Formats: sequence, C-alpha cells, structure tokens
Amino acid sequence: EIAAGRARLATPPLTIDPGLALELFDSQLLARLVDLESHELRARGQGFYTICSAGHEGNAVLGRLTSPTDPALLHYRSAAFFVERARQRPEIHSVFDLLLSLAASSDDPISGGRHKVFGSVPLGIPPQTSTIASHLPKAVGLAVALEQTRRLDRPSAPADAIVVCSFGDASLNHSTAQGAFNAAAWTAFQHVPAP
Repeated sequence: EIAAGRARLATPPLTIDPGLALELFDSQLLARLVDLESHELRARGQGFYTICSAGHEGNAVLGRLTSPTDPALLHYRSAAFFVERARQRPEIHSVFDLLLSLAASSDDPISGGRHKVFGSVPLGIPPQTSTIASHLPKAVGLAVALEQTRRLDRPSAPADAIVVCSFGDASLNHSTAQGAFNAAAWTAFQHVPAP
C-alpha cells in the first residue's frame, strides 16, 4: 500500500524537450539579469527605470508559443516573454535593446530614449506605457479589429493570429481593466470574435 501511494506521488516523467526547457530557462534568467542590471544602472546614474519582471518569468512560455504575427501588448513585467519571442528573430538583440531602453538611450529602437518599454515592430509588440492596465482596452480593440479585417477580406495577419495581453494582479483593481473585461464580454455576447 505504501509503495502504491509513493507511485501516485512520483514525479511524472519529463515531457518537454530538454533543449527547449533550457532555452526557456535561459530567457527567464536573462530577464532576471536585466532586472539586476537595471538597479546597477540606476545606482550609477545611468539608468532610470527599475520596475522589474520578477514573478512573471513564466511568460517566457507564451513568448515561445506565439508568433510575431500575434500582436502582444505586454505588461511592464514581461521581459521573459520579450526575450523568448526574440529567439524567433535572431537579428534582434533583446537584452541589448532592453538595456538601451533602461538607459533611456536615443539608440533604443522602439522608444528612441523616451521611456523603458517592451516593444518591437519585427516582434509584433506594440510599445506600451507602464501605466497600469492601460493596454488592456487596446488589446480588446486590436482583437476585434483583427477579426474585422478578416470579415472584410482584408486580413492584416494570418488566419490563426491571436492578440496576446499580459498583465499583473494589481491591474485587476483598475477601472481600465474592468472596462476591457466588460468590452470583451460584450463582444462575446454579441458573437463578435475577438481572438
């Protein structure tokens, strides 16, 4: 009986390719290292943004499972998503781009030095402000628009494209997030697809 109980509690066999697991873990570690460097840059007076991605490292999986043709509106803690998605475009140096952003460098390819944001045209990541939950209504609108372009026979993305939106638990308390959830529910009630 004890042996049977242990067998039920045994860890299931690993079903993920070890190489893939290492790449995902690498993206998570790189996100954390960018966080650590953001504090070092700030301490030296060379960086201006230290809200880190801690706790959201699991977003790396979403970066792997989605494509640059799936628009992604990212929470300010989604560095692991950004780093992992960039693996699909080897010409993009995600960590370097994030560091340019943290340093408010005019060489930052997405903000030109205005603010630290996750964004990349080739990665399908529209730049977002760090204002909590402000990107959720945009994600709903983009998802509705994505479907509307298909209905009008003017698709702007592949037929299987979806909109990805990440956010944190603090977002749930903001009226902007509640408005987005209500809009998404309304579109579902109206049978308007919002992928």
